[in-house]
Amino acid sequence: MSWRKSVITGALLTVLSASVQASPADWVSPNVPLSSPFYEYIEKFDGMGYLESLPTGTKPYTRMQMAKWVEEIRTKSQELPLPEYLAGSLKEMERDLEPELNVLAGEKADTGVGLKEVRLQAAYYDGAAFGYKGTKAGYQPLNINNNGYRYGENGNFVASAWLGGKLDNNLVAVVEPRFSYDEEQRGQADITSGYIKTRWNGTSIQIGKDPVFWGHGATGSLLLGNNMEPLTSVKISNLEPYKTRGFFRFLGEMNVTGLYSVLEDDRTDNTPHEVNSPSFFALRSDFTPQKNFTFGLSFASMLGGDGRALAGGDYWDWLLGRNADAAGDKWNNIAGLDFKWRLPKWGGVQLYGELYGEDQANYMPSRVAERAGIVIPRLSRDGAWDMRIEYAHTTYAWYVHQLYTSGYIYKGNIIGDPMGTAATQYYIAINRYLDNNSQVSFNLGRTDMGENQNVQQQVNSVWVGYKKQLEKTMFLDMAVGLARLDNAGFVPGNKQTNHFASAGLRWTY
Repeated sequence: MSWRKSVITGALLTVLSASVQASPADWVSPNVPLSSPFYEYIEKFDGMGYLESLPTGTKPYTRMQMAKWVEEIRTKSQELPLPEYLAGSLKEMERDLEPELNVLAGEKADTGVGLKEVRLQAAYYDGAAFGYKGTKAGYQPLNINNNGYRYGENGNFVASAWLGGKLDNNLVAVVEPRFSYDEEQRGQADITSGYIKTRWNGTSIQIGKDPVFWGHGATGSLLLGNNMEPLTSVKISNLEPYKTRGFFRFLGEMNVTGLYSVLEDDRTDNTPHEVNSPSFFALRSDFTPQKNFTFGLSFASMLGGDGRALAGGDYWDWLLGRNADAAGDKWNNIAGLDFKWRLPKWGGVQLYGELYGEDQANYMPSRVAERAGIVIPRLSRDGAWDMRIEYAHTTYAWYVHQLYTSGYIYKGNIIGDPMGTAATQYYIAINRYLDNNSQVSFNLGRTDMGENQNVQQQVNSVWVGYKKQLEKTMFLDMAVGLARLDNAGFVPGNKQTNHFASAGLRWTY
């Protein structure tokens, strides 16, 4: 059995072997946007020992998932008092997730769609954007994993809102419009997120667009992340974790997510040998065999497209991951695993990693990419200082393909990690948590791109972020950064310095 088939089969077996549990209708809830600070809050609470559950690598999380973690934090804080700098984070989550917390307390779910959040941002960007070697994607230093949005030169103004809620017990709707203005593009309007979600027995069915991120990395996901514009897709997942039984009971709780979309119909504008409208399919299964360890098996594939439709016999070869020559090729597969390991006896230290393959020989991956990281939540005794260190690497075969010659991209952005092909990345972040729900972060990054080229591009970045709660429902976000590029654009001796600064206000309702 090939490594790709093993990943897919493992995920499907979890569905077949699981006991489907009918969840209350009230548990269908909107997703928490990936831009929400709640993801950082949950990770910090987890590292400080306030969570019994271990969040998996399938994001976004739902509001109901977040509410259940808030309940765990409340319970644990009765025996382990919260530091002052964390108390504000908990209050913010309690206020925002009040409808879901009421449902967990046995009250009737509120229905109706309403305004939940408004954001305003003023940003200054100075510096050019660059391309990659091997793909037709673009790269803007200091602006990655931003749902495909690119800043214009000099001044930028961005406004967004998040509206959502329950239409009834079995149906939720969300829309997140974004309006921006800059001197290059002038005014633009877009939808970052817009979907409806319903349920069938214990299964959530979502139709529309919403950013996703699979994995535990801070700088990207090797397989599927929010570096690109969100896909318009159908997504299916279980509402509650399945409890494995029989032979598979050692896998513990599991969650399965499947996603299907169709990519652009104008990909040949990038290169004349491209294929328009390929399908995109992704499948992921998370397992938690014990309370401090979770891992996920994931598979993603670009397949078919105009003039390359799959015939009956092709599907078996696709599952096996068999390669074909350029004339007969009809798919590009990536598969592998990621994990997160929590070490309570070591002060809550967390280890995480990814290992994926994009090519195969003799049914085994021949071109792999990896990520490894460590989170130290108690750099100081009270946890007011913490640190993350991360390393990632891809080979020359990553995100390039003989059929889909634009690469593993969607609308000009890499679907996976923004570091691109044949790249090595190093990242370190130190956070200082202040009272009144405030935080300062110091970040350093280095990315070496084009390791298989005669000339490599090196990007050294430094940036500082600051967050502060100004009022009960008003928050300030600021950032300033600098990126130094050597051999910019893969041109020998070309040096470029990019600058970025932003200030934003966020209101919650």
